[in-house]
Amino acid sequence: MSDILAVTKGATTYALFFGKELKPDGARFVTERTMPFQVGVIERPAGYGVKAHQHPPQTYDVRTTSEFLYLEHGKMEVTIYDEEWTVLKKHVMSAGDAMLSLGGGHSMEVLEPVRLFEVKQGPFPGDKQSKSYRDPQ
Repeated sequence: MSDILAVTKGATTYALFFGKELKPDGARFVTERTMPFQVGVIERPAGYGVKAHQHPPQTYDVRTTSEFLYLEHGKMEVTIYDEEWTVLKKHVMSAGDAMLSLGGGHSMEVLEPVRLFEVKQGPFPGDKQSKSYRDPQ
């Protein structure tokens, strides 16, 4: 895999997969500025400093929940779907890989025991309000 694999349909980006070999060359934001969730990869040498700062209040119009997964160890296959549950891509993630889900749907099958970090917008309204599941076929 190259360092970023985009899963798209037409002009819509449904997911981005980031390989562990991603090289930021300092700081690299790997999402477009217009995306509802921003992901950056940053490497800095010892002694590098970031000035003390705050982020002022902002109002964002967020229409869907984006989800970021970082796979610390293990292996899993992720399937990305569009809004009609058409499979757009199946991709195997391994330790050090990451994924950003931006729309449509997704499923995961654990191939080897995994430990992963998941980050998404909050507050969390509960499973019934935050998810719709694919009808069995």
